[in-house]
Parts: sequence; structure tokens; C-alpha cells
Amino acid sequence: MIKLNELIAELCPNGVEFKPMWSLTAWDKKFNGIDRSMQKRVIPYYYYLAAEFDQIEREDGDVFYLSTGVSGKDRFTTEELAGDNVAEGEVVCIPWGGTPNVKYYKGKFVTGDNRIATSLDLAVLDNKYLYYWMQSQIDLIGSFYRGSGIKHPSMKSVLELKVPVPPLEVQREIVRVLDNFTFLSAELSAELSARKKQADYYRGKMILSASDYSEYELSDICSIIDCPHSSPKWKEEGVPVIRNYNLVNGTIDTTKLSYVSEDDYKERIKRVEPQENDILFSREAPIGNVGIIPAGFKCCQGQRVVLLRPYTQYVLPRFLIHVLQSDLVRNQIGKKEGVGATVSNFNIADLKRLKILLPPLDDQRIIADKLDVFNKYCFDITSGLPREIQLREQQYQYYRDILLSFKERTAS
Repeated sequence: MIKLNELIAELCPNGVEFKPMWSLTAWDKKFNGIDRSMQKRVIPYYYYLAAEFDQIEREDGDVFYLSTGVSGKDRFTTEELAGDNVAEGEVVCIPWGGTPNVKYYKGKFVTGDNRIATSLDLAVLDNKYLYYWMQSQIDLIGSFYRGSGIKHPSMKSVLELKVPVPPLEVQREIVRVLDNFTFLSAELSAELSARKKQADYYRGKMILSASDYSEYELSDICSIIDCPHSSPKWKEEGVPVIRNYNLVNGTIDTTKLSYVSEDDYKERIKRVEPQENDILFSREAPIGNVGIIPAGFKCCQGQRVVLLRPYTQYVLPRFLIHVLQSDLVRNQIGKKEGVGATVSNFNIADLKRLKILLPPLDDQRIIADKLDVFNKYCFDITSGLPREIQLREQQYQYYRDILLSFKERTAS
């Protein structure tokens, strides 16, 4: 970043001009309640509803879909299917509704219901620089989203944002530095994806392929206690209730817990009190979310969370956790998922009849040890790849915020 410091010292030593967003960008539509002088140019697009895009999605397509969500895989269509709805350019966008986020794309694309901006003058404002700056302001932009249901942004507030506009050479150097951070994070994410596929492969080879294992039904090797069917009275603190989203990669995620009172807890454990090495299994779709209860962790089952208590003379809990994360469950139960009003779930009888191949306990221990290594590397947020990705993201955010913090130049 020595070059950037040199450029700032040379080109803008006394600070930079801050300009309102509306004076720098063209957006995709005329916004209500905004003076027309603030939108001298509008570039319209066709907005795909999610179900509508599903009909034209193609994995081998070359036209990118600008979704409104914050996660998920990249999606594509083809020029033939999208026809006149294909746009091409360099754009920055925020969603019209939902979770605030900022996206950047350059090339051919179609879009969901996004509000889309592009620089009015690339000699003044670089689009990628605008993207990184808007990312750094996402908390402020998020505060502009309002409404009782799905929240929508106040575009007047967005257009009135003051954007620091350093000389173009400075903008491009900032983009170069931040692109490098982004590239490194993408490499780590790609490695994580590859390692997860590798872990799935070896899990299948070790658990599902041996012909000399003994076959059991799940109900033969563990107690199966269905979930409570009543909704608890939630509290700000108390005893944790483990819900579907707390079951992550064989562990209990304690970062987003819900709680009940001690009295309510006693009611919910009348059938069984969860204990160390019990396994919690989600009935919600997609099925297969499981977690093992660690030592000293007091909790109770949430709705649609089944408790499994392994009979350790047959199966080690650590081995069973890997079995339940394998394709075995999806192949035997997943095809029988029933669809309810709001969630999909399976029949508990199908879970009890789940057929499992078990090696001797000593072999289970060896297999579990090997697969635990994969799990630790792929999923451990304290020491594995996810931790490295987290640290890289924190580093990126730290430098992004520093690089995009400018002193405003005062009028002389």
C-alpha cells in the first residue's frame, strides 16, 4: 500500500471532494419523492421474479443472474432464453427488498428486483471503487431499509449519500489492493468447497462401501425420542432450546440460541433429559442436520428436533454422527420427505427403519478419528479453514475501511 500512500500524498494531500451519489450515478428507474434534477439519466432493466428465472436457469449458461439474496451459488441463463432481457455493462446493485447487501458485476446479465447503479462518468467515478465504498457503508445503507414486512430502502437517502471522490488513479489503486484481498478469500473458499467434497467422498467410502459390516436398523442401535410438539414460551435467557439451525456439521452452534425458563425446561424433558453424547437430528428439510451434545451442556429439544441416544455396545456416537451426515440418510429418507404447510419433514417411522452398516467398535473408532480430521479442517471455526476465511474477511474489512476513509477537502 506504499504506492497508494504516495498517490494520495501527490494527488490529494489536502483531502478529497465528497459528492452526493445522485450527481455521480445513473439508476434503473425514476424514484418517487425525488427531484427529477437528481436523476437526469435512467437505465431500465427487466426484473425477473424468482420463479420466473427458475424456468430459464441453465448451469452451462453464460448470462449471469443478479440475485437479491446474500448467499447461494452463482446462477446463469443463456442469451437465447433471456432474449431482449439480457443487459450488458458494469453495475453495482442493492436489493429492493430483504437483507441489505451490495453486489458488483461486469458483463452480460439479467437481474432480480434490484436497484441498479452505474457511474455517469468513468473518468470521475470507477464502478468497482463505488462498489467497495458502498460495501464499507452497508450498515448505514441498511438503516435506510424500512417497513413492517419486507423492508425496502429509502432511495432518497441512498442518493443523498456523500461519496468521497479521490482522483481516478487513487480509486484504481484502492480497487487493485481490495481485489487482491477478495481473490485470496475466493481461493480459500474454493479450497474449502473442494475439501468438503473430499470429506463426503471418504465418508461414503469408509461408511457405506464395506461388504463385511453388520446391518442394523437405527432403532436397534439407539433410543429415538421424537421432538416436543408444543411451542415453548421464549425467554431472553434461561435454558437453551436446540433448534434446526443450531445443528451444524455434527456440532451444536451456540451463537444463536433460544431460551426457555427452568420450569418450562422441566416440562420439556419429561420424556428424556438430553445428556452428553446424545445426538440431535433435524426433521426439517433439507434433512441431515445433526449435532452431538458436548459435556456439561444443558439443553432441551426444540420442535422438529429428534433425540438419538446411541447404545454404545453397538455404535460409537462419533461414528454415528458421520453416518447420519452421509448420503445414506438422504438416499433412504430424503426421497420420502412429506411436505407440510410451511416446512418439509419425514415420518419418524422412516428414521427408525434407517438401515446402517456397522463395523466392529475398534474399526468405528479408527474411521471416526480419520473423518474427524476432515471435519475439523472443513468446519472448525476456531482452527480450520473456516477460521482462516474468517480472519481473511476481517483483514479485508479492516483495510477496506481504512483505505476508503478520506479527509474531506474544505473549500479554499
